[in-house]
Order: sequence, then C-alpha cells, then structure tokens
Amino acid sequence: ALRGFRPRSRQELLALDMAEALNDTGSLRLYLSYARKYPESLLRRVLGEVKEIPDEKIKKSRAALFNHIIKQYAKEAINNHRD
Repeated sequence: ALRGFRPRSRQELLALDMAEALNDTGSLRLYLSYARKYPESLLRRVLGEVKEIPDEKIKKSRAALFNHIIKQYAKEAINNHRD
C-alpha cells in the first residue's frame, strides 16, 4: 500500500507516522482521514499512549486499540457539543 507513497503535506506525514507506528500501513487511508478530521496533538497523544501499552495487555492489535480510542474521542466530542 505504501510503495511510492511520498507525504506531500503535514497531514500525510502524520498519517504515515501513525500507520508505521501501529504496523498498519494497509490502513493508510483511514489514518489520512483521521489526520484531516482530528487535531494533530490529539492523534500524537493517543498514538503515544497506545505505544506505551505492554504487548500482553493488547487484545487484538495496537491499531485496533488506537482506532477504538479515537472513536471514543469522537463520540465524546459529539456529546460535548450538544450541551
């Protein structure tokens, strides 16, 4: 999926960082959508948290955990805007 991919923007670089850090380069499109949708600071913070978790605590994969946390964040953000 990454052959020939050259990041042309900060968002693309962020997406590539996430995909590589999570060993999930096949989902680069997903990470690109996150990079466009969420603040870089949030994504890097969550990525850092996920990378700190010991392997034995991870049920599926780091990528799955990262996606779960980002979805939780999105849900909270939507709920907070309703107040």
